[in-house]
Order: sequence, then structure tokens, then C-alpha cells
Amino acid sequence: MNSSQKIGIFCLIAITVVYVYFSFFSENGFHFPRTQYVEKPAVDINDVPNPAEEQPEVEQPQKQEIKTVKVYVTDSKGKLRSVNRKCDTAVEKSCFAFAIKELISAPSKWEKSKGLSSEIPSNTKILSVREGSNNILIDLSSAFESGGGAESTYIRVHQLIKTVQANTNLPVFLYINGKQADVIGGEGIMIKQPLSERSLDD
Repeated sequence: MNSSQKIGIFCLIAITVVYVYFSFFSENGFHFPRTQYVEKPAVDINDVPNPAEEQPEVEQPQKQEIKTVKVYVTDSKGKLRSVNRKCDTAVEKSCFAFAIKELISAPSKWEKSKGLSSEIPSNTKILSVREGSNNILIDLSSAFESGGGAESTYIRVHQLIKTVQANTNLPVFLYINGKQADVIGGEGIMIKQPLSERSLDD
């Protein structure tokens, strides 16, 4: 090995030492690029839209319930008898008001064929049925107290009283054309209010 080869080997060793030193021991040595991690900003959970809140509210159909109400009519002997009506709560706002409506329109064709009738004049109209938390007010047209005489008036009022008591426990007051009916009919029949079995007692 001549001197030139020795010098070459020495230089190669020196370069290797310098490279190793700067690569592993020097703070300013060679560095391989590293992938930088960028921290994502925290997300407030309150800012995240709730899928349930974004859905439009769907109105739930009212649950159907059929209730039986009682309406009082008269038989062939003039005695009061109850007939049933089916009140669909999905259609009717109030089954009590429905019972009063059915009372005014009773009896049905089938009931008439069985000898049932009513002393309530057919042209009677319901002006209002106002239901409160403590009482109920029924306002009928003046046709309710017209015609038929004293006996007919007694029976029609009893039809109303029995129908009322069969369909509510609240006190019920009868009005005629917007005025409380303390006296009814051309015969001047006195009525004690609220309506009860003793309303027509002397």
C-alpha cells in the first residue's frame, strides 16, 4: 500500500467520523424531516346539531276511543227509557256535548219503529254547551219550552235531566236563549238549578 492509498483511506475515515458526529451528536447536525402533527381545535358538543332536533315534528294522530253515552227517550207508555249512542273521541271534542246533541235529535228511525219517541220539540236547537272545570251550561233555543202542555214540558225536562246525570257528575245549568231557565213553558213551570231529580219539585 503506497502513501497515496493510505492518504485516501485516512480521508475516508475522517469524513465518516465527521458525518457520524454531526448526525447523531450535534444539535445542529443533519436532521431528517418529520411529519408535523397539527392538533385539531376542540369542538363544543353544544355546537354539534342534534339530528333529532332537525327533524320536523310530526303530529301524532289522536288515539281513537269509543265511549258509550246514554240518551233518554220515552216508550209507548210515556215512561223514560235510555238508549245508547257511540261517541268517537277522535271525532267529537266532547262526549257530553255529543250526548246532548243526540238527545235533541232522538229517537232514531229504528228506535221509532220500536215505539220510542221524545217530548223534545224537533225544532229545538242547541245554542251552546259550555263545559268548565266546575259546571256545565247548556243553552237551548226557545223551541224547547214551546208547545205540548204542562205534562209534555215535565217529560222533556226529565229527559234532559236524566241524560245529563248519566253523562257527567258536574252541576249542569239550563239556559234558554242565553238566560237561565228558572221558569219554563207557557204554564210557568218552576225549575230549580242546577238540574237534578228535584229540579221540578214544588
